[in-house]
Amino acid sequence: MRPERVVPIRPFLKNATFGPEVISVMSAAFEDVCKEASGRSNVTKETIAAKIIQLAQGGETDPIILREMMLSELGLSQSPETP
Repeated sequence: MRPERVVPIRPFLKNATFGPEVISVMSAAFEDVCKEASGRSNVTKETIAAKIIQLAQGGETDPIILREMMLSELGLSQSPETP
């Protein structure tokens, strides 16, 4: 069985401008979310990328927080919600 190929986030950046470190952070979060969502959600990779880009444009550059925010939004969060 071949491992699923993850599409990098760079093609989704379009006109957005980020430094290489932020692109690396977004790519890591994007790949993690795509792996988690594969077969568990019908959300598109473009939607995942757009949301991660939006969060990064808002100042979030922690790959773990980006990943967890996306997984939570998709209902796939690995960490339990606290009331």
